Amino acid sequence: MGNIHERNNREAEMVIRLLAKNELALILPLVQTLNPGVPPEVLAQRLQDMIAQGYQCVAAFADDCCIGVAGIWLGTRFWCGRYLDVDNMIVDPQYRGRGIGQQLMDWVERYAHREDCETLVLDAYVTNHPAHKFYQRNGYQIVGHQLRQIVAVHRLIHKSSIRGGRQHGLPAHAARASMASHAVGC
Repeated sequence: MGNIHERNNREAEMVIRLLAKNELALILPLVQTLNPGVPPEVLAQRLQDMIAQGYQCVAAFADDCCIGVAGIWLGTRFWCGRYLDVDNMIVDPQYRGRGIGQQLMDWVERYAHREDCETLVLDAYVTNHPAHKFYQRNGYQIVGHQLRQIVAVHRLIHKSSIRGGRQHGLPAHAARASMASHAVGC
C-alpha cells in the first residue's frame, strides 16, 4: 500500500502511512502518553509481542516527526464478521485540534474497506470523554462493555508463591484479588 498524502492548511505537508514492522518502535513515545503508568520497557516488550500476533499501525508524520498513530488489528469474530480493531489512536497533545485524528480515522476506514472488513471496532477508556464524543461523531455506537480479569501479575509475585490455587493460605479467589491489588499499569 502506498503513502497517502494529505494537506493540512495549518501545517507542513502531512503524510499518513502504514508503518513497516521495523518502524513500529516509532510509536512508543505516543503510546507512553496514553499509558503513563506502564514502564517504557514493558511497552516495548508488549509491542514486540503484538507484532508477532499481527499488529499493524498507521502513523501521521509532519516534517518527518510522528505526530499521530492508530493501531490496527484485523480479524474475524462471530458477532461482527471480518473486522478492523482500532487500537490506541493517539495524536501528540501539541497537535490536537487540527484534524489529524479525523484524518487518521478516515485513512483507517478506507483501509478497512480495502481489507473487506464488515465492521470497525475499538475500545476507549471509560473516563476518556473527549474520545467518546469523537468516535460517536464518526458513527461509532456503544454496543457493550469490555470486562477484564487479571490472571497473571508479571514480575510482582513469583509463580512459586502460589501453590495449588493458594497464596499464603488464602483461598484461590482471595489470592487472585491480592495479586490484582498489586498490579501496576495493567
